[in-house]
Amino acid sequence: MGLESFYTDSNGYTQPNPRFLRKAESDIKQAQCCIYKKQKGSIGRRKATARYSRKHLRVSMQGNEHAKRVARNVCKSNDLVAYEDLRVSNILKNHSLAKSINDASWYQFRQWIEYFAQSQI
Repeated sequence: MGLESFYTDSNGYTQPNPRFLRKAESDIKQAQCCIYKKQKGSIGRRKATARYSRKHLRVSMQGNEHAKRVARNVCKSNDLVAYEDLRVSNILKNHSLAKSINDASWYQFRQWIEYFAQSQI
């Protein structure tokens, strides 16, 4: 797993990193700006907050679906799947890499690989 490519297998195939958060960042910033322009307690502010929340939810769902799809394909196409046991929570303490690591959704990918590997037994 890495930041340049999502994962690399033993055959040399690399899956590109989709970077869903980086692509939606400008839309999220614009939605956040709309919240601050509204008066506190107004219906318009509530609607703007809902719009902002949906944008974040969409990004998280895209990352989860991508990790799920790739993990399923990896487990189906390989007899043995080995990965490095990384403590993602400790790596996230590096403030310069935390956003990119969260965007790559390494932890979800690892969880889905474990799930699909156990379910195929």
